[in-house]
Amino acid sequence: MNAAQLNEALRDTTVRTIALDGDHRVLDRLDLDAVRADPKPIVGTGGTTFVHMELWRVCGLVGYHGNGQIRLGSLQLTGETWVPGRVEGVLLGGSLGPLRAMVGAGLPSLDGAILLLTGERTQGLGQVDRQLTHLIRAGALKGVRGVAVGHFAGFDGFVDREWSLNDVLTDHLNTLNVPVLGNLPIGPGRPPVPIGVSAVLNATEAVLSVG
Repeated sequence: MNAAQLNEALRDTTVRTIALDGDHRVLDRLDLDAVRADPKPIVGTGGTTFVHMELWRVCGLVGYHGNGQIRLGSLQLTGETWVPGRVEGVLLGGSLGPLRAMVGAGLPSLDGAILLLTGERTQGLGQVDRQLTHLIRAGALKGVRGVAVGHFAGFDGFVDREWSLNDVLTDHLNTLNVPVLGNLPIGPGRPPVPIGVSAVLNATEAVLSVG
């Protein structure tokens, strides 16, 4: 879906949900007046994170990270304790690659947020390592209260020089000194979870409560 098609859907009052395979190229051409006049959920993963973060930053629009039908009401999702602790905050984030690409180009402040991280394998573990290194060195994760790690498609069972995806993630995320909840059922091919809403991350009890 290009910018013109997305804007057409945003302006169409009969459209109530938009399933989107997003791209950063559409951001400067979004019809923000249409978004404000008729807010509607945009659902997707991958490059849709660009659109979710931009529209939350400028319009406060709640996005839905995942695929399929939106689930109404509050959600309680079970994961795996990586770093114990309990925090509250707004759940922000999505696919790691787009988040890294938005540094210096409209990434909203994550200060006080619970950061959601998912991803898709397009290269190896080195790509994940570089993306997280960039976010941390740029100061983009400063003030994050906790991290919720979802599904990274394509990395199941993948090992490189005795390192797995979880090894790379924990090596970086442990330096943040915040609670981390891993292996959550969020991300590509998983049911949508709202982004830009209040959440409670209880890594000690391995539960993320959203909404």
